[in-house]
Amino acid sequence: MSTKVNLEDIDVVIVDADRTSRQTIRNILTDHGIRRISVAVNMRDMINILDVSAPDLLISDHELPDGDFSDFVHKLRHYETKYNPFLPIIATAWSPTHETVRSIIQSGVDHIISKPLSAGQLMQRIKVLALARKPFIVTSQYIGPDRRKKDDARPSVSTPVIVPSTLNMKATGTTDINPVSLQEEIDSCVKQVNIQKLERNAQQVTFLVERIVPGLAMGGPDETTSRSLDRLLYVSEDIARRMGGTPYAHVSELCNTMINVTRRIIDAGDFPAPKDVELLKPVAKSIEAGFAESGDDAKRMAMEISRSVKDGQTKQL
Repeated sequence: MSTKVNLEDIDVVIVDADRTSRQTIRNILTDHGIRRISVAVNMRDMINILDVSAPDLLISDHELPDGDFSDFVHKLRHYETKYNPFLPIIATAWSPTHETVRSIIQSGVDHIISKPLSAGQLMQRIKVLALARKPFIVTSQYIGPDRRKKDDARPSVSTPVIVPSTLNMKATGTTDINPVSLQEEIDSCVKQVNIQKLERNAQQVTFLVERIVPGLAMGGPDETTSRSLDRLLYVSEDIARRMGGTPYAHVSELCNTMINVTRRIIDAGDFPAPKDVELLKPVAKSIEAGFAESGDDAKRMAMEISRSVKDGQTKQL
């Protein structure tokens, strides 16, 4: 990493409930020339800072007294907040367990550092982020930096997206950043990620339904089937949320149908209507096909499925 790094102009937010930890991180940063530092002691303070500024880097302890940091990062990466979904993030943790590490990593952070952290360790991570940040990938449950090793023989889960980074721009000498151009670049990357997420979600719907239907055949849903139903509802709602302004808007009717059917099954508890259970597979297959076939074919399928649902509702009434 021979490129010269200038960190004097980067804006960093430190979030940590422990005063000693906050001061330690701040001292490390200032010792390396970083002066633009904002400090928060909890999630509320962090949100207040993000509401009025656009930092280049977020460094936060994963345990905050008033919120789940991993959940926040997951929502950020999935564009469920109003903040930059590609914000570079380093998480810190005291003696993290395997499950803790997995949860933090799966949220979409760039790096996790165990406490007590060293100056060399922290600055090395920041420099890697500034000069060689991983592109983002998309799976059915993950949006974030590509963590696969170069020799990983598994097929690509998605097309990697090189996301914009003001940390990189400032660290390599671009201090006069055009906010309009930057936002256009962010929006362009969001669209790329969004399309890939829609396609993965469509496949996830079919996968979940293939697990749910056999579970409901035995009567009321067991714990595993209930979790799958909750996941199916979330994925279906996520598809509907992402649909606007994409080439797949014609699938929205099918998504609304899946949402309504899934909600009725969940609300029915141990006595789901057979008609609703029967609809799960054809609706799932139609959603997945809608992302591969022409708009006319998808619209025709949507109308047929919707008519079937309405007929089923009428009979139930």
